[in-house]
Amino acid sequence: MNAKLSSSTISPPGEPRVAPRGNYSRAAGAGVLVSAALAMAATLPGRTHGLGLITTRLLADFPSIEATQFAQINLAATLIGSLFCFPCGWLLDRFGVRLVLGAVLLSLAGSVLAMSYAESAAALLATITLTRALGQSMLSVVSITMLGKWFRGNNGPAMGTYAVLMTLLMAVGTGVLAVRVASAGWRTAWLEMAAVLLLVAVIAWLLALPFRRRQKEDVNRLEVEETTDAAAPPSATLIDALGTSCFWVFALSISLFGFSSAGISLFQQLILAERGLPESVYHTVLIVGLLCGMVANLAGGWLATRFSLAPLLGVAMALLAGSLAALPLLQTVWQAWVQAIVGGVAGGLITVLFFAVWSHAFGPRNLGRIQAAAQMMTVLASATGPLAVASGQETWGSFAPVLYGLAGVAGLLALGAFFVPVPCAAQGSWQEPAAAGHPRVSPESS
Repeated sequence: MNAKLSSSTISPPGEPRVAPRGNYSRAAGAGVLVSAALAMAATLPGRTHGLGLITTRLLADFPSIEATQFAQINLAATLIGSLFCFPCGWLLDRFGVRLVLGAVLLSLAGSVLAMSYAESAAALLATITLTRALGQSMLSVVSITMLGKWFRGNNGPAMGTYAVLMTLLMAVGTGVLAVRVASAGWRTAWLEMAAVLLLVAVIAWLLALPFRRRQKEDVNRLEVEETTDAAAPPSATLIDALGTSCFWVFALSISLFGFSSAGISLFQQLILAERGLPESVYHTVLIVGLLCGMVANLAGGWLATRFSLAPLLGVAMALLAGSLAALPLLQTVWQAWVQAIVGGVAGGLITVLFFAVWSHAFGPRNLGRIQAAAQMMTVLASATGPLAVASGQETWGSFAPVLYGLAGVAGLLALGAFFVPVPCAAQGSWQEPAAAGHPRVSPESS
């Protein structure tokens, strides 16, 4: 080790290395956070609600493709695209975040551009598959891995801030895209989206790059660390992580949330209509849920610094179970508001905990692979959620049975979360599950 390095910045043997303190570290961290939020917002053209904004006009351009056929194309594209999560995780761990971030954003821009010129069903299938693979799958993995590799210790507030910023950027992007699709058509809007993605690629890459290097110990955390130094933080492999109950409880919880959210959001107006509530209530509860979710993002980030992650997940999943069970029982507007508030809080907490747990529990070295595995589960769940909810309604003539079933599964996961041990990567405790306990995300434990 270079003797010129200040002893005050060198971690003792066996302790994880930490980022340098001061203005540089804070500014670089803020840049990474904004870059990650921009990257997640840039997944819009590869997500269901992004494609949903252009579906009607797109089908008008392809009269030979019926709505059911387009749904099948979308499902196939989503399933194929989910397979790209694993290679993305490997690339992140092998080559570092900045290189993969730039490459994925530029590739997504190219795919969106190609889709705007698609003239056949085959071209449409290929380009939608690429937008799903590069946007919903790969870019999502890049975004959350970027945070996990940079914010390693007291990361709850950072994750909460990221979730709020990402939600706001996504909302603005959705609104602007909707206006452009309505005024200029889907092809022009998609062409403009490709140009925006090119701009986002440049900005996100620059923000992820440290503004300056002070000393050799200020090496960017987003670069791959090839070292055998005893001071390097211990990290689990993907196989290690898959062998823990923590991985499965957290991954299954966010997957169930994605499954139910995707299914319910697509049919929520019909669900409320089944309960005799007007369309105006549907529009109101969407806004209420979004606002409560953002408040819960910030609150969840603060709570994650003071309480164990697993019990917090248990509370969040219990709230989700309650909101799902209440949905088919709604009779009045105020009940719909309460249900939206509870569901929004549950979703906001679950999202932040999903972002926060991986680096704390399993360390930074193989974080890309581990988060890619979890992200793949969420993509598959979100893809099949609408189909399951629709099939349940067709089978039983009501949305109630499938909603009660989802509430029961959420309740079981809530119960499991209260008992699952969360490893602490700084201690290598995934190797000793019985001793892991419920460590908090705090500077002392990580």
